[in-house]
Amino acid sequence: MNRKMKKLFAFVLFSLCFSTSAYAEDKALDRILKNNEINCGVYVLGSIFSYDKVGKPQGFTTDLMNEVSQRTGLKIKYTEISSFATLFEDLKTGHFDMVCSPLLLIPATSMKALPGSYLIGDPVNVYAAATADLSGITSLDQLNDPKYTFVGMDGELGGIYVPKLFPKAKLITLSFGSTAPDMMMNVLTKKADFLILSNIAAKAYHRNNPGKLKHVTDKNLLKTSFRLFYPLGSNDLQTNIDAITDDMKRDGTLDKLLNKNGF
Repeated sequence: MNRKMKKLFAFVLFSLCFSTSAYAEDKALDRILKNNEINCGVYVLGSIFSYDKVGKPQGFTTDLMNEVSQRTGLKIKYTEISSFATLFEDLKTGHFDMVCSPLLLIPATSMKALPGSYLIGDPVNVYAAATADLSGITSLDQLNDPKYTFVGMDGELGGIYVPKLFPKAKLITLSFGSTAPDMMMNVLTKKADFLILSNIAAKAYHRNNPGKLKHVTDKNLLKTSFRLFYPLGSNDLQTNIDAITDDMKRDGTLDKLLNKNGF
C-alpha cells in the first residue's frame, strides 16, 4: 500500500469511528468534531515542544501533530499546560482535548487519564549539574542521605519518587505553575544537588543547553514509556489517534520524527 493510500485508509478509519454513538459519549471527540480542530495540551521543554524566534510552534509534538493533521484533515491548536499538578483536572474539564506532548506512564498518569499506545521507551535517571563532583558516588543508594537535596514538582517524577526512593534526602517542591526548566535552574544554581528526569526530557533540554547536566550513575532509576494521554472515557478518540500513530510506526515516520528531534 503506497503512502497516499495509507493516508486515505487512516482518514476513512478515523471517519468511520466517529459514529453517532461515539459522538454522544466522547466529550473530547464532540468538541473536535464541532470545531474541526484538536486542542492540544502541551508543555514547553526544548525539542519536545517550544517556539521559534517568531513564535511558531516547533519540536517533536508539532511534527507529530502535523502528521495527525495531514492524515485526518483536522486543524491543530496548542494550549500550554499551566501546571503538572492540575494537568488531569484541566484535561477532564475540557481545557484541552488531549495531551499532545507525550508524558511518561507512571503512577501519576496511569489512573488519572487514558494512556495512548506505546511510542518509545523512556528510562528515568538521576541528574546533576555537569560541574558537580560525583567522584564519591558509585550507587544510587548513596543519594538517600540528609546531606543531599533534590528538586521536583507535585505530580512529577521528583515529587513522586524522591520521598519513596530517597526518603532521607531533602526535597525542594516547586510552587504551583512552575515549569520543568525551573527544576534544572535550581540544580544549575546549586539550590539543589539532583533532579529526576527521563532520558527524552534530558535530551530535549540538552539540545538548547548542551553540557549543563549529567547522569549521576549509569543505572536507570525506572524503565517507563512515552505516550499521549486522553480524558477518561475518550476511548474512541484514543483508538483513532492510536491507529494513526501505529501506522506511523509501521511506515517509519515515527522513527524519522524521533531522530529529527534528537530522541
